[in-house]
Amino acid sequence: MTTTDIKENIIPYLGETHPYISIPENTVFNGNRIETQISNYNFSNENFSKLIKILSSLGSCNLYRLLNTTSKDPIYFMGEKVRIRQLSYKKSDSASITCESFLESKRKGKSSLLMRDNHSGEALYSFELDYHIIAKDIFKLFYKDYYNNTPIENYDENLPEGLIVIENEHQFTVLLSPFTPNQCKGHFENYPIVPSVFIMNCTLREIFNFMGNTGPYEIDNLEGFATKAMPTGIEYRIEISHQRFLKDLIFFKCEIKDLLGTPYAIIIVNLRSKDKK
Repeated sequence: MTTTDIKENIIPYLGETHPYISIPENTVFNGNRIETQISNYNFSNENFSKLIKILSSLGSCNLYRLLNTTSKDPIYFMGEKVRIRQLSYKKSDSASITCESFLESKRKGKSSLLMRDNHSGEALYSFELDYHIIAKDIFKLFYKDYYNNTPIENYDENLPEGLIVIENEHQFTVLLSPFTPNQCKGHFENYPIVPSVFIMNCTLREIFNFMGNTGPYEIDNLEGFATKAMPTGIEYRIEISHQRFLKDLIFFKCEIKDLLGTPYAIIIVNLRSKDKK
């Protein structure tokens, strides 16, 4: 099955639609795996979320194939936990990605991906994503409060701005403006929900803004845990605590809440100095 086949026979039956979901052009199925190649990428700072978006899209496509369903209704893959780790500090401009997926039950699944440098074969990143698998009728029931039938004509690629408030030497808060349905177009149709990769992008952007000119850092690993789907149209607080564990490693715990204190997700990030390897 080629990229064209995937776009015609799998993506239309996922809850995510264009322009949110996207896969590289040279994506193919090879046995039980989905494989692809990427090149000329920049995943530094908040752009790291773009890598997570590519990997999670591949994971959803491969997991859908395992379901072997004949239904034409969309199936929704809601991320529960994500883990990505840097395995090599080698600079790379071309990489291969392989994905294996597993069904734990009809309602839960997992995708594991490995990204390797095309030239040396060295492993660059490992990635795991746990999913809740939700049928259309159950999804509509669970998320009925998110329903919005207003047509979304335009896609806005600009994510909300944030304001950093320093609390003390180990804590700061980011006040994040509301996401709009236009920014979340395709995730999901008539049920605009903020994608986890978008809140990761905003969180990472503000962490690097906070770090300022303290030196060049890169993301060593990241974990995310979702507890509640994030609606558009409301402001969020990202409460961030940080601690330097080693001379070259800084730990960040980021708790995403609304202004009433309702928790939505936790993101844990380790930054490593590029000067200390």
